[in-house]
Amino acid sequence: MTLSSYAVELSDLRMRAAMFYGPNNLVVEEKKMTYDKNDVVLKVDVCAVCGYDSRVYRNGHKKVKPPLVLGHEICGTILTEINTDYGVIRSGTRVAVSPVIPCLSCKLCFKHQYNLCNNLREIGSTVDGGFAEYVKIPQQIIKIGGLVEVPDNLKSEEAALLEPLACCLNGFSHLKKVGPESTVLIIGDGPIGLLHLQISKKLYHAKTAVVGKIPSRIQRAKAIGADEVFMFDDGTARQVMSFTDGHGADLVIVATSSPDALGFATKVAAKNSNINIFSGFPNDNRFSIDPNWLHYNQVSITGSFSSTPEMLQKAARLASDGKIDLSKIISHRYSLDNITQAILDTSEFHGLRVVIDRF
Repeated sequence: MTLSSYAVELSDLRMRAAMFYGPNNLVVEEKKMTYDKNDVVLKVDVCAVCGYDSRVYRNGHKKVKPPLVLGHEICGTILTEINTDYGVIRSGTRVAVSPVIPCLSCKLCFKHQYNLCNNLREIGSTVDGGFAEYVKIPQQIIKIGGLVEVPDNLKSEEAALLEPLACCLNGFSHLKKVGPESTVLIIGDGPIGLLHLQISKKLYHAKTAVVGKIPSRIQRAKAIGADEVFMFDDGTARQVMSFTDGHGADLVIVATSSPDALGFATKVAAKNSNINIFSGFPNDNRFSIDPNWLHYNQVSITGSFSSTPEMLQKAARLASDGKIDLSKIISHRYSLDNITQAILDTSEFHGLRVVIDRF
């Protein structure tokens, strides 16, 4: 099918989509897309499977009201030329998508902190996402520059990972000064942990270690450039303290949803350190901490969520320049018909990032 043949009557567009009807209930079926003239439609080239998608598939989520199409790590092709405040994007252009849909009228939106919008909606969470042949892009995303052109030297599967890379960059932006003198500990050996590893080593040249539970992922972390890797067990805290000459890590990034990671982070954080909680956790998880430990050790705990279009643009530049290698994070490729297996691979920690690249 040529690109021009995609220019169908979009008000009556039918497509194949993976419909989420509730926990463990995902059906690939034909769906009609309701389309407004102010919306932009992308042909989805690749949509990666995030750990969030697998958790929603397993357990549902308060933000997700079925039926809905999941998927927010998207590389797609513009079907019709659009004019934006940031320039013209011509038909046939590949773009990466910032999935946040801000209200553009709250205090945080006025500060351009769109990911923290008080009335936030999100592609693949509150509106239909990328596990489909086409995805609709609301005008709010266009207005904030949330469609970022993909450099020619990036494959579409790599471009789908620009969104999680942007989230990791946002996480680092909330940390204290990072540099060659810093010791960084990343808790989590999955795709997100390995993206943090590349940022820490290649952008900040920090001494960096990774803690994980999957031997193959730990080996990949070492191959990517970790100064040290640790399998998580009862003795890992002692090993980390030895690695840091008894001081603890200056920066601790919690890049896993495992509740054990939070308590572990406090055991290995140095004085005057920064702990970043990057990942989301189960709703019933609670984290207690000794305020005197925070006070007397001058430890800061920060959180980070999603990213902004500016971070997505930075991610595209870094990947295009070869400073971050997204190809090292991709392990499995599936068709839309095998979406359930792709999600199960993700939830069962098989490989690294799984992508849907055939629709």
